[in-house]
Amino acid sequence: MFTKKTIFIAALSAIFMANSALAVIGPIKITLNNEYRTSSPVIGPVATSIKLDKSDIKKTGASTFVELLENIPSISFEGGTGNMASVRLRGNEASHTLLLIDGQKVTITGGQPNFKMIPLNQISSIEISKGPFTSLYGPGAIGGVINVFTDKDENAITSNTIDTSYGSKGTKQSSFNSYYKDENGYLDFTFSDFITDGIDAKGDGDLDPSDRQSFGLNIGGDIGENTSVSLNMIDSKANIMYDETFGNENYENDLRQIGLGLTQKFSDRFQTRVEINDQNILRHGSKYELNTMSIINELDFNSSKLSIGLMNSVDKDVGNLKEIKHTDVFSQWQGLIGTNELSIGARIIDHDKFSSHTTYNFNWARDLSANLRLNGSYATATNLPNHYANNANVKAGKTALKPELSQNMELGLNSLNDWGNVELKIYKSKLKDAFKYNGSNWPLDYYENDGIVNIQGVELVLDTELMGWDLDSSLNFNKAIAKSTDLQKGRRPNSTISLNLSKSSGKWNRNINWTARSWAWDKDDHSNGKNGGYGLLNLSTSYDFTENLSVYLNRNNALDKDYEMAKGYNTLGKTSTLGLTYTF
Repeated sequence: MFTKKTIFIAALSAIFMANSALAVIGPIKITLNNEYRTSSPVIGPVATSIKLDKSDIKKTGASTFVELLENIPSISFEGGTGNMASVRLRGNEASHTLLLIDGQKVTITGGQPNFKMIPLNQISSIEISKGPFTSLYGPGAIGGVINVFTDKDENAITSNTIDTSYGSKGTKQSSFNSYYKDENGYLDFTFSDFITDGIDAKGDGDLDPSDRQSFGLNIGGDIGENTSVSLNMIDSKANIMYDETFGNENYENDLRQIGLGLTQKFSDRFQTRVEINDQNILRHGSKYELNTMSIINELDFNSSKLSIGLMNSVDKDVGNLKEIKHTDVFSQWQGLIGTNELSIGARIIDHDKFSSHTTYNFNWARDLSANLRLNGSYATATNLPNHYANNANVKAGKTALKPELSQNMELGLNSLNDWGNVELKIYKSKLKDAFKYNGSNWPLDYYENDGIVNIQGVELVLDTELMGWDLDSSLNFNKAIAKSTDLQKGRRPNSTISLNLSKSSGKWNRNINWTARSWAWDKDDHSNGKNGGYGLLNLSTSYDFTENLSVYLNRNNALDKDYEMAKGYNTLGKTSTLGLTYTF
């Protein structure tokens, strides 16, 4: 799977960096910073990130991962209980969102990541980083990265937790989690079961139930004074009954991922991480296998850090005996020059079908005062055809498809005061050689490049306190215009707004969330009309009977709003969930 050349370069890099090392890196950490893909960054954040821990996730009242994504502002989301969910960040395509589980890429199926494979109860935290991240995480990260963590954070304590709930649409879920931690290591085990009757998504009188069981295992710790290891495993199996015109309505939707990590500290300023990941996916009868190996070397100086990495990726379409392979070399420098915080990175992608090409990024930030921070960035990113597009083009004899290439600029201002936090971001991107499906020659359909898409937008975030409630709010404006037609791309609302109020008093915890989206064209060519704008009100409350026992009630879409994400597909309507959590 990995060539001799790959191993030689990695070993040579480790030896070179070890001989250059000088002073203190601190204790070995398994948890990494998502924005810089490194431990202990020496500069502050530049990218726009949304971070949710376990308590934040529970407040949303979501029963599944895709329901949670629907409630997050600035995300253009569509997807019912059985069909594929599409997640678009900052007006980009769904295939431009890179999904990671515990830092490892999830292979693209059906033209985009399959978010339905991830059970919500397995998730410890989520971090959504907006903007181009190809230089750090590889092809596909044009709109942003969604990193799902199944492992506990480093502050968690030894405990066992049972969570069970019952809700609308015959939804039942239960989970058991056991976490053990001592001074040398940890063990985290989770089992979850989710069943729902679903809804009649296409209005043909046929419900779309699903049944998913999954378990996760995370083990890690120090095996020596300078060495630590981690093993992350998730196994999720589901039957999803969904309307199908080709006679088969019962589909498996399975994920198995095993990740092994090794961190070795060679000296006080130098450490190396090796990450090996094996992933198997079964979706609608199609099997995919993704094998990746990454070696990342980190060298610390007095006021800067240098990371040099190597990644080898083999993405297999098992049924069609096809592979997509690439070997990447990437590097990221971050540091202080006077009062300026800088990070500069690049990635060389050596692809088996598209030769070599390079992406890079430049990020800058400066604190203008104790309460005011200014930042900016410029970066390029790339996206490559997935298995379906590759297979279709080979079959049709169309082999001239070029990779998509995006150029991105961003400027931000952050103000932190006693009364709250305000963040403003202005961004602009230009996508060249955008992919377009051409079905005029069916069954020899294929994909072609369709010129340029220009995207621009503004994001405003306000966090403050209002009459004893914590207020988190955001306002987002976005335009995504295809140059060939001068039309707004489909299913991308121009504006979204979100208001979230939370309050804890004694044993009561309350949360109110309102998210609204403007209307959007249903298709890129505007031939199918508009999907109307809508606002959703979600309510949740919990009561702590004791330190170990709590009961929660969630009411999603409390006003029973009738709305469409896409023409011809029904949505859940009002739902209620009553649950109990016991920790011992």
